Amino acid sequence: MAKIVPKRTTLLQKLAYILKPFVVYMLVKTVVMLLLAIVIPSLPIAGISKWVEDNAHQLSAVVNGVASMTAVCFLLNDFLIEANTTGEVDIDRSVPKQFITFLKTDFMGKRTAHKTISLVLCILLGITASLALNILISLASAAISGPGSILDSEKYEAVKAIQYSVPVWLGIILYGIVSPMVEEMVFRGVIYSRIKRFYSVAKAVIFSALLFGSFHANLPQFLYGTAMGVLIALCYAYSGCFSAPLLMHMSANIVVFLLSGATAWTGFITTPVWGIRLTAASIALFLCILYLSKKQIKTQTG
Repeated sequence: MAKIVPKRTTLLQKLAYILKPFVVYMLVKTVVMLLLAIVIPSLPIAGISKWVEDNAHQLSAVVNGVASMTAVCFLLNDFLIEANTTGEVDIDRSVPKQFITFLKTDFMGKRTAHKTISLVLCILLGITASLALNILISLASAAISGPGSILDSEKYEAVKAIQYSVPVWLGIILYGIVSPMVEEMVFRGVIYSRIKRFYSVAKAVIFSALLFGSFHANLPQFLYGTAMGVLIALCYAYSGCFSAPLLMHMSANIVVFLLSGATAWTGFITTPVWGIRLTAASIALFLCILYLSKKQIKTQTG
């Protein structure tokens, strides 16, 4: 006899359905990180304890990446159901095979000239918006005064120390590929899509962005993550394909990672003038994405 699943009508039922993937992801990630923290120093290799101590920051970055990829595997089935745009998920195939099929056929959505241009604009928006937000947050932090200010965060400084301890090539893999892929699958692919089942697109954008910002667990990254989360979710909503938010997130992370390591460039662009220029460019790019989205809808319905 088929199992009957009652409709989720109460707020508590809806919240449980929306937040369950996030809770599962965080629990699995935490457990994997703890296990690796125990297992790695215990390996029967001469000098392993000293090596772990000397490379603590780099090891933390890699462990975080491995734990994130492991945890997101537990959400693959949910992701395929929520992010699929063709209307079918082949339940007779294994989840990994379904995921490969998704990447081949559904990841980019229907390929059109408008879609290609829109994806390029999403990449550019990721670059301009991430730089603009970093500049504005840096200027705000300086304006309300350095140590002890609400934007001065010891945890944020600790995160930065870990992120920039790795070689450039590894940083690009961890923060430019792995992190965006995992976070987009969790926050946009699953959570945003689930919120949208019950509420408007606007509420789904805002609530998923707030959760994304909170996930970073310090005030500077909360502000940055929430603002970027809104833009990324809007690009997802207007593009209708998962590649848009993913490419935008990747471009943002890669550019910020590379430029933050270049002190000369950071000092040059961290000015109000550049903050205004990049904000204006971001607004223009977003409006172009919105225009192309409307044009695409007219083409499909006309």
